Amino acid sequence: MGRVKYAIKLVIVYGLYGLGLLQLWQRIVLRRRAVVLMYHRVLTEEEMKVTGSHPAIVVKRETFAAQMEVISKRFKVLTIDEFVERMERRIPFENSTCLVTFDDGWKDNYYNAFPILTRYRIPAVIFLPVNYIGEQRLFWQEALVHGLLAAIREVRKDPSKASILREIIATLDLEEVLDLAGVDPRHCIIELMTLKRKQFDPLDVDKVLSRIERELTINWDEASAIDGFLTWEQVAEMAKEGVRFGGHGAEHYLLSQLSLDEARKDIEECTSVLTSRLKEQPVSFSYPRGYRTSQVVEFVKQSGYRVAFIANGGSVRCDDDRFTVQRINIFEEDTKTVPLFLARIVGLF
Repeated sequence: MGRVKYAIKLVIVYGLYGLGLLQLWQRIVLRRRAVVLMYHRVLTEEEMKVTGSHPAIVVKRETFAAQMEVISKRFKVLTIDEFVERMERRIPFENSTCLVTFDDGWKDNYYNAFPILTRYRIPAVIFLPVNYIGEQRLFWQEALVHGLLAAIREVRKDPSKASILREIIATLDLEEVLDLAGVDPRHCIIELMTLKRKQFDPLDVDKVLSRIERELTINWDEASAIDGFLTWEQVAEMAKEGVRFGGHGAEHYLLSQLSLDEARKDIEECTSVLTSRLKEQPVSFSYPRGYRTSQVVEFVKQSGYRVAFIANGGSVRCDDDRFTVQRINIFEEDTKTVPLFLARIVGLF
């Protein structure tokens, strides 16, 4: 049924695009409105085969290049400062205005996205979880994928390890991964983790990974090479070329799940580090995964930010709330062609 629905979706989108109706719809729905695109990762074909990231935060490098070409031709692209000024002064956006944003500060933003942004002269803002920048750390999701893959390889090589590793992984209710078949069970691991994600506590994940490491070697250098983050030197180089940087917390915590004091300290630490590194007060903030409360929003305002962004949503008006600005998540499966990309932007699907 999923494939049938997707086929119907393609027929509709390509039909509308071929008739020029999708482009017409863009002019109608984005009249005096902006769209804020939310990217995370831009990977090569080979990198996509070895990443521990979920496909919902990844686009291929070639796809991203095609999207930036479309944006440069069909949209009025703003810098973050221009965007903020219009919202603060409630100046209506020009038709089909666009702001390009990235969450998390992955190293592929530098190697894969940055050259394309430069080629098409697209300004962008990247939101940084500052305690991960310049450090050999992984988010717990990617770390767990690489740890489970290492456990699977170890059991296939030495079946005598199956019992102890199964016991360890069972604390996360993921022991069935050891029974996965196939040369590369990566996709199955990610999907299984997605199904059970709400029950994971990052502290429990850290404990499981520590116990796994007592039984085998996990190549964290290799994992960090694909799923790691920018260095401060790369941030500085990109900043010189006009890329702007905003806050994304210090530890990438889901801020609404922290105590008020913990949330305030995380936001303040993020702001302090960015101000020190960038030699200026950052103007924009992105709530990790959009999680926030009214008090978290107040902390962001008190820290000097002029605009803050949430996760999914639609187009933006100049008089919308500046501290809960909607964005459109862009990822490969739903936007891998120009018609699909435009359909996503105008809210058709």
